[in-house]
Amino acid sequence: MIHEEEPQEDIFDNDLSDADKTALLEISKWIRLISVIGFAIGAFVVVLMLFSGSQILQTAVTSIPSLKGMYGVLVAVFFVAFFIAAVVLYYLYKASQLLLQGIQQQNDALLSQAFVYLKNFFIAVIIFVGLRLIINLSNFFNSCCLINNFRTKDLYGINIFYLPQK
Repeated sequence: MIHEEEPQEDIFDNDLSDADKTALLEISKWIRLISVIGFAIGAFVVVLMLFSGSQILQTAVTSIPSLKGMYGVLVAVFFVAFFIAAVVLYYLYKASQLLLQGIQQQNDALLSQAFVYLKNFFIAVIIFVGLRLIINLSNFFNSCCLINNFRTKDLYGINIFYLPQK
């Protein structure tokens, strides 16, 4: 059985009210502002890393014993994280541009493409937040297990914590 798709209605055939257009234009302006601020922060980080990046990363490696010998990995992680942040900010900026053009030209294709970029931005943010949540929960449960290994009770049955002497 062949199912014919109904033709989609053009958003602008329904004549968006001026309030709706104004709201979408305001959203576009705020999105652009947020993305430009993100790009400015990224540029500041790049300049900072150019002038004193090796010193900052070397200090981090020497101050954290578990990172000893991991300087190259730390640099690679920084570049990957910076690239991902730049792509996410690009999605946001491109959504702003397309939203503005779609409203001004009353073009449904541009408007839908803007929402595709916004969807990609939010998917990337959700992935980042999910990974951060997993890392935080992992650290939390790891610290709970370490604390439970050193738990004892005093004379009154109250849990107290102590670290064994070496």
